[in-house]
Amino acid sequence: MRETFVEVGIIIKAVRSGDYDARLGIFNGKGLQWRTIKGVYRPKAKFAALCGLFTVAEFTISGQSITGINVLVAPYNLARDINRYYLACSFADALLHLDFVEQAPQALITAVNAYTALATTNESCYLIFLDFYCKVLEILGYQIDLDYETANLTHSQAKKLVQQVIEAYRNHVDYEIQFCEKLYLDT
Repeated sequence: MRETFVEVGIIIKAVRSGDYDARLGIFNGKGLQWRTIKGVYRPKAKFAALCGLFTVAEFTISGQSITGINVLVAPYNLARDINRYYLACSFADALLHLDFVEQAPQALITAVNAYTALATTNESCYLIFLDFYCKVLEILGYQIDLDYETANLTHSQAKKLVQQVIEAYRNHVDYEIQFCEKLYLDT
């Protein structure tokens, strides 16, 4: 008999597998895990609307297959704002390409908070960007000292801070933050 358990995670990649199935790349407390979801592309599939990119959910897993999804944060608002969508893509790319081994639970909490802020608040994309990438740098063992007040952050100051974070990633982590050239972030 297969062990059944529940794990919290974020769908950061989806690949069609056969006619009706999909393989989902879910970032959870153990890092990136690939899970299969059966029949999701069938007409009137019960999980079709629940397994979109950037969905934060509790996944019921049996073996390597998803048998249940309890959505915690739906990403529907991201489709309405291109900046938020690009930022969500950027976060997913970082989770896919950075090496979180022992730090995966911390990275998951940081990512869940970032995706929740993107999908459910009107908080500035600059602040969400800075918060996520600075915390990821800390998780990876690097410090970056940014001097700013969130209440009085101007557009030009925010752009300079974003450039400092991008440079820190180039210098310390040898990782190029993706989608940043497309971020025309609001304040």
